[in-house]
Amino acid sequence: MQSALAGTLERVRSTFATVSMAQKVVIGLLLAGLLLGGFFFSRWITTPTQAPLFTNLAASDASAIVEELQAAGIDYDLADGSGTIMVAKDSVYDLRLQMSGQGLPAGADTGYSLLDEQGITTSEFQQQITYKRALEGELSKTLESLDGVNQAIVSVALPEEEVFVSERAEPTASVLLDLAAGTQLSGQQIQAVTNLVSSSVVNLSPEQVTVTNTAGQVLSSPGSGITAAAGDARSQVEMEYQNRLAANAQQILDRVLGPNRAVVSVRADVDLDQRDTTSKTYTYEEGIPPISEKRDVEEYEGGGGAIVGGVLGPENMPDAGANGGDANYTKESTTANNAVGETTEVVQAAPGGLNRLTVSVVMDAEVAGNLPQAQIQALVGNAVGLDQARGDAITVAAMPFDNAAADAAAADMEAAREAEAAEQMWSMIRTGGIAAGIALVVLIVWLRSRKRGDVQEDYEPLELTDDMLAELDRIRIASTREEPTIDNRAAELEAAERMKVRTDISTMISERPDEVAAMLRGWLTENKS
Repeated sequence: MQSALAGTLERVRSTFATVSMAQKVVIGLLLAGLLLGGFFFSRWITTPTQAPLFTNLAASDASAIVEELQAAGIDYDLADGSGTIMVAKDSVYDLRLQMSGQGLPAGADTGYSLLDEQGITTSEFQQQITYKRALEGELSKTLESLDGVNQAIVSVALPEEEVFVSERAEPTASVLLDLAAGTQLSGQQIQAVTNLVSSSVVNLSPEQVTVTNTAGQVLSSPGSGITAAAGDARSQVEMEYQNRLAANAQQILDRVLGPNRAVVSVRADVDLDQRDTTSKTYTYEEGIPPISEKRDVEEYEGGGGAIVGGVLGPENMPDAGANGGDANYTKESTTANNAVGETTEVVQAAPGGLNRLTVSVVMDAEVAGNLPQAQIQALVGNAVGLDQARGDAITVAAMPFDNAAADAAAADMEAAREAEAAEQMWSMIRTGGIAAGIALVVLIVWLRSRKRGDVQEDYEPLELTDDMLAELDRIRIASTREEPTIDNRAAELEAAERMKVRTDISTMISERPDEVAAMLRGWLTENKS
């Protein structure tokens, strides 16, 4: 095992010794990059994911919890202005149980838990105050559970009960909300807060609830709190209706005058009142027999004589020359109850009717030119559904536009776009340069290794004669040690022979230099080993 390991290490060492300096630098940089990347990756993998342990903590509670964590040697981070403590996600629930066992966070006793502390010696005044505090605490907790509300403070004013007073004062309430950054309550949410508070207090109407935020803005006040959501809904409906009509008119003007050459403003008075109308209609059809009928007949028969009665006057004076005679009187009356049809109709008018519509159109005088304003007025009026009988009005005017701000904004946007494009180009150039440098280094290393392999693969043993091999071997040995010179005839002949062999070797070197160089490198490698 040790011999195999030593052989492996020796091969690695010999291989690394044959690598050039540039290749060593590249290998060192690659190893350093791998080690650095592995370090950061392992650190990222081993770092635990954090989760909030407690949020919205008071300063005293946060300090006490931090001391306990430090004493236990637990890593933590503070967030949200030290109001939130972050710990490892896998230990959140265990730490909460530990802190709860130590009474943390302590906070202040609020809500109905205050009623648990009353004793038998508590006076009626103390009971009322405690009940009021408990009610306010419960309402505060409820409001703090809403999204976007960090803290809520509720104050309730309950009137005292008096025996000999017929009219009792109404209770009132005030709500102070600490909203999260960027949170803005809508009218519907404000109405939800007022209804929530009013429903929790006996005889408290939503109109008597005041809602404000920590910035001092009145969100709802007596007389307007119940209508806040309605006003917000009305504004939203009107805004959507106005934008839709203005878009219809603007589309026509953009086609005629070009973009940004005309401005349309629409003001719509929308009726959101809901009305119920009840009407009754009676009908009678001929030929239907009556339901009931009553007939009265009165007859009178008697002797002639002066008729007594009436108003005294010359018109009613009896005729002196007339003779008396018999008198007859008959009277007949009929009363019939006919069948009459009755229709009751209840009509509920949906809110959203339009009371009045006003439209203003301003065109750029440079492009408006001689355009007939009457036609423009008719086109815009048809686009928005103008009804003059309803009292709608439209105004069309051509005026010079001030495009300085628009031109400056366009120039700034163009400059920003060019800067962004230049930054992207330079970023691409830098990235491309780095990639090209790495590719160039890799290519050089690959070409060198391939060239060395090609040389080794293309090497073929030279066909040398025995004399050439002997001379080359003598030259190799002579290069390592000096031989004594022998001055005799045999030596001269041998020298002439060597000269001839050297001439042949020189000719071979000039004709096949690559093969000779490969053979010499092989000899040098053998000498080193």
